[in-house]
Amino acid sequence: MTASPAKNLDPQLYILSVSKFFKDLGTGMLAFLIPLYIVDLYSPFFGSTPVVVKAGIVATAYGISNSISQPFMGKLSDSLDRRKVFVLAGMAGFTILSFIYANTSRFEYVVFFRFVQGITVGAAVPAILAMITHFSTSRTRGKAIGIYSSLRGLGFGSGPIVAGAVVNYYGFGTAFYVCASLGILSTFLVLFFVRETHGSAEKNVSSGVSVSRDPQFFVLALAMFMMMVGIMIIFAFLPEYKLRLGASELSLSIAVSAYVFARVLFQTPLGIISDRMGRKRMVAYGLLLNVPIVIGLAYAGSITELIILRALQGISMAAVETPVMALAVELTGGRAVSSRVSIITAAQAGGMALGPLLGGLLAGYVSFRTPFYLCAALILLSFFLILAKVKEPGAFKNA
Repeated sequence: MTASPAKNLDPQLYILSVSKFFKDLGTGMLAFLIPLYIVDLYSPFFGSTPVVVKAGIVATAYGISNSISQPFMGKLSDSLDRRKVFVLAGMAGFTILSFIYANTSRFEYVVFFRFVQGITVGAAVPAILAMITHFSTSRTRGKAIGIYSSLRGLGFGSGPIVAGAVVNYYGFGTAFYVCASLGILSTFLVLFFVRETHGSAEKNVSSGVSVSRDPQFFVLALAMFMMMVGIMIIFAFLPEYKLRLGASELSLSIAVSAYVFARVLFQTPLGIISDRMGRKRMVAYGLLLNVPIVIGLAYAGSITELIILRALQGISMAAVETPVMALAVELTGGRAVSSRVSIITAAQAGGMALGPLLGGLLAGYVSFRTPFYLCAALILLSFFLILAKVKEPGAFKNA
């Protein structure tokens, strides 16, 4: 391992986490900007398509390519025993494509560029998680993941608010240039201040194939996938909420960000509680809590109600994400972290992809409330799967 046995974390971890903060600040901005940006774009093939469906298509293009690329890039990273180059490739791709959006005038081009951007970003995610593992020891890993996750979440949560403010005063073009500038800053920090990491445990990817095929691993991935579907569905409805609630871009950005801020705020305390009461139990509670919240999103009658519901979603996700990742790391046995944990992160990306598309299609062609009920049912199904298929670690069996 790269990290020393000292109790203090490797300073490289902080630099990597800060660089990810800036990049995810830009990612959060794009997630908010693009569904609103495409409303007025020319489209020869999707001109008569409902805007909620178009928003779902463009979000899905990014999510699908991201989820597909992560397992492949994770295995390649483990095989080459290289990580920094994958992180740099992902950040550089994010930067270049953010510049391109500012000069794109057709909907189809945006869909294509989001697909490409998903591939480049997917190259970085498993590599970063492996580097965090190398920059920490078994005694400091929880703290390391907590620092990384908190900064990452803070960046993504701040993104929509920054984007809403910039769009209100300066327009979409300037907002996209801000995203690109954040990408440049992230790339610079990693390029000059973060060293490459190597781990002999990661070299033998095939040595733990049976572990990666553990059914519990895929149930955890499925739970994360379904959770993300219910959370990301809102991005297809930003134009619809704007009309229904008479909301401004800035107020919508606050609603979007309320989820991430609540998640960041509760992530550490709920993680500590899960260490005491059991991770499986905490995951189950988080899933169950999200069921009525998702249904409530279909009945939000004001921007205030929408903000409150999104904040509650953040709490429910905080109860799920950290325990799921902790269980996933335990299943890896410390071997081939990039390729194995990428199953969980790919499931997250897949949920991000399907959520907006599912919401857009059902709302555009069935009814506005149908996708919310379907998402709630899927989350409830994942709750029962966790109870039936996932075993609590030995230390918590009698908790």
